[in-house]
Amino acid sequence: MLFAAERLMTSCHLSIDLVIGDVAITQGKSYWACCVDPSSYLVKVGVGLESKLQEWFQVPQDVVSPRYDPDSGHDSGAEDATVEAPPPYAFLTIGMGKILLSHGSALTSRDPNGCTVPLPPRIGICLDYEQGKVSFYDAVSFRELWECGVDCSGPVCPAFCFIGGGALHLQELVANKQERKVTIGNFAKLD
Repeated sequence: MLFAAERLMTSCHLSIDLVIGDVAITQGKSYWACCVDPSSYLVKVGVGLESKLQEWFQVPQDVVSPRYDPDSGHDSGAEDATVEAPPPYAFLTIGMGKILLSHGSALTSRDPNGCTVPLPPRIGICLDYEQGKVSFYDAVSFRELWECGVDCSGPVCPAFCFIGGGALHLQELVANKQERKVTIGNFAKLD
């Protein structure tokens, strides 16, 4: 079902909510973690170029290009083989208690078609601004799940996309060690 839901994102009629972090990263390495409610239908956790995320908010959803829609997959924008620049977004897709891993991830190197893995209790996201890459981890075992390039030509923000409702508990940047919860839809609160 997770693979089918991923393919239908550009034409589905579920509610789609994009939450952009209130911190814009412009240098160095940043790490934060979150817990996704396993009953969430489809949640995308990642980062995006602030200008492109703002642009996405201002374009009517029925005319958004699937190539640059943050709901089009892990490597949004990378479908165009003629473009050498890294994509403006990088999202890890989570749904129904599983993570959909893309080709080339640490855990799918043996399976070129990608796979799903169980959702860990916490997901860690590490953005290396200077290297222009983002890594996703099982934040409990610190096992890498997936790494990819992302456009860091301007400020980059944490971003979360909720499709059909969902909930996550966010631990802010490690230096702050404060926690905050984001709930979209009619999902019960996380304890």
